Parts: sequence; C-alpha cells; structure tokens
Amino acid sequence: MNYLLGDLIEKNISKRVFFSISIVAIAISLLDFIFSFLSEISDLSDSYILYDALFYSVNAIPISVYSYLPYICLVGALVGLGSLKEDGEIIGSRVLGKSNFKIVLSALRPALLIIGLGFLFQETLLPTFSQQNEETKLIKQNKISSEEGYWYVSNSSINFFQTSPSRNELNNVTSYQYGKKNDLTRILNAKYAKKVNDAWMLFDIQVNDFEKLTISFKDKESWKDGPNERDFRKVLSPKYFSIEELKDAIKESNSEYRVNVLLLEYWNKIFNPFLSILLIILGATFVFGNIRDDSLGGRILVGILFAFSLNIAITLFEGMASVSLLNPFYAVGLPVLSILFLTILLWNFRKY
Repeated sequence: MNYLLGDLIEKNISKRVFFSISIVAIAISLLDFIFSFLSEISDLSDSYILYDALFYSVNAIPISVYSYLPYICLVGALVGLGSLKEDGEIIGSRVLGKSNFKIVLSALRPALLIIGLGFLFQETLLPTFSQQNEETKLIKQNKISSEEGYWYVSNSSINFFQTSPSRNELNNVTSYQYGKKNDLTRILNAKYAKKVNDAWMLFDIQVNDFEKLTISFKDKESWKDGPNERDFRKVLSPKYFSIEELKDAIKESNSEYRVNVLLLEYWNKIFNPFLSILLIILGATFVFGNIRDDSLGGRILVGILFAFSLNIAITLFEGMASVSLLNPFYAVGLPVLSILFLTILLWNFRKY
C-alpha cells in the first residue's frame, strides 16, 4: 500500500499537487465558461434564448476540461511543486532521503488518478454528452439548412436526417425507399424519429407513395431502415466517438479524407493521457532545473506560455494532417515526441 500511496512525505506532495491541479482545473473551467457564454450571447435569437446559451456553456465545461487536461496538469504541477519548493518542503524532503524521482512520482500519483478518470469519461460518457450538447445547440439556433445533415444508405433506401441529439433520436428525417426493381416507391418525410424498444419509429410523417400516386399523413410508423451503429460511425463527427468506435469507423470508411479525420481524432485520444503525464514531468524540470530561483509566478508564466505554444504547434500539425500533407500519426506523435525529447534534455541538464 505504501508503494502505491507513498509514505507521509510523499502523501503530502501528492495532496498538494492534487489540490493545485484541481484549483487550476476550476480556474480554467470558469474562464472557459465565461468566454463561451459571452460568445454564445452574440448568437441569441428567438429560438436560441439566454437560458439555452447558459445551458450549452455549462454542459461544455467537462468537454473543455478534458481537452485542456494536459495543460491543466502542466500548470497544476508547476503550482504544486513550486509552492512546495517555496515553502522549503522540497528541500526538507531531500534531507529526509527523497530523491527527485520519488518527488516527481509523488506528483504523478494524483495526476494519474485524474488522467485515468478523464480517459474513462472520454470512453463512456463524453462522446454521447458532446453529441447531445453540440447537436441541441444547432437545433436551437436553426443554423442547419435543409441541405445540411447526414446521409446513409441501407439495403432498400437512401436516408437523410438533419440532426441527431443522441444515438436514439433523429430530427427532420427523409427516407427514399426503393422497390425490387430499384425504382422509387415511397418518400417518407418525418419530423423526428426515436428508438423505441430497440426499434426505430418515425413520427409526424408525410408519405409520398409513387405506386398508389397518393400523399398521406401518419402520426407514426415503424422504420426498418433506421440507422444502426455502423451507419452512425460513417456519418457522425469523429469527436462523438470513443476509441473503439473510431477503430471500427476507420475500418469501414472508404473515403481517404474521412479516414484522415478519423485517424487524427483516434491518435489524439490515444496520445492525450501520455501527453498529460509528460507535461507533468516537464513541469517538474522547471522546479528542479535552471530556473529554480524564479518565483512561483514566473514558473506559472513559463508553463502557460509553453502550453500556449504547444497548443499552436499541435493545431498547426493537425491542420496539415487534415489536408493530407502529413500522416495523422505523425501530426499527433511529433509534438509528443518533441516534449519527450525536451523533457529528457532538461532533466539531463538540471541542477540539484
């Protein structure tokens, strides 16, 4: 148990770093919420009211926290270890026999817990949560035109839906149904569709029947051509998928552009935990290394500037990958490799 949690000294370091990461996460969440809410206010309309903007901004917080997690860990580690150093606790720990490695390991323990919980959240709740928040916003804002939406093909129909607040709900559905001779037999226009007991149902439907030459209206009708998970993987944004779903989507996609986008999201989600851990170790070099005499504020400023620069570099590489100028693996892996190289370099030249 002591190996996992450490002794009293290591627990104190872990506690301080955990507290610092939590404070930084709260601060970044509040800032992101404020900027997001101010941005949404400019989009207010009769259908997208102040409550909707507030609801969207609040629900966007966990999504933002996960995307900023590597930078939160970096600044949190700088603050936690820096405050320990200023209080003389780092020196005290060394006097009591704690090496720099054990101090960094103590700082990593709470971070690994946070990163693990974040990864679990990303693989279970985050994709659906993100989809629901983003699609609901688009519905409220009426920003999707009748030509925009998602298309997919089944064995007997070509289908379209405008938005999907969840995997069990679709809005503005059109289904072009074909007969045995591949001739168009019916067009179904439904206001929405829902999954009821694992079966799709269309609601508020207009039926154009080309065999009977009639137009009729129905309250509801079963829909055997409703999208399955494979259909969703082909059309929805990659940010709505877990890693396992991304793997399946990559195998099923025939579009080179779509594969590139899926691969970029896949490697981003794979490397995100490793990037978070590397940045904590890098942050520790700022405390033990050449800038050890700087103030806590100076260390935080260095960390923020470095995080900002890293974010720009990652965005640049992702942009290159999205237009097929760079392999998605390299686009995500090169910044991580650069951080690893820089971390090793700084640790080799640190001063005790």
